Amino acid sequence: MASKTVPLSVRISDEDAEFLARLDIGEAHTPSEKMRALLASERRLRAGPRDAGEASEMLSDLMRPARRRLRDAERESPVRSEALEKLYDRLPELAALALAGPQAGESGAALEDFEARMLEHAFSLFEDLVRIGLLSEPRCHDANALKLRLAAVAELADLVKIKHNFN
Repeated sequence: MASKTVPLSVRISDEDAEFLARLDIGEAHTPSEKMRALLASERRLRAGPRDAGEASEMLSDLMRPARRRLRDAERESPVRSEALEKLYDRLPELAALALAGPQAGESGAALEDFEARMLEHAFSLFEDLVRIGLLSEPRCHDANALKLRLAAVAELADLVKIKHNFN
């Protein structure tokens, strides 16, 4: 059974009306749809995510305006940063797992699984960034910054080899 709707009339400033008109919220296009979407979003934020998938969706929604600004800025730039693209792709998943956290009462194998999933996402991001940094001409706005960080990682990798006898 569909829930009953209640008509609601509000007065908002011209600035808020303009903001609402420009607001991009998925499939919401009309002011009414956008208000319902905003209320649903706020309800989800207050309730907190039920799982990592829902948390990832929430975080992706929060990052959408920044990601759009980046795409717009990069259209006017000669370079599109693959490093930033990977960060925006991977961070919501990693942060979502951290935000959802282990469930209350979980221990043993469940905590091991949670840790393994966190490490998988973190190291996947790390591997992506290293892969980009190894290119002779990395696609990023400041290749030197990436290469400097990669040099520090290489030093750490050498120490790992020494400490754990990896060849």
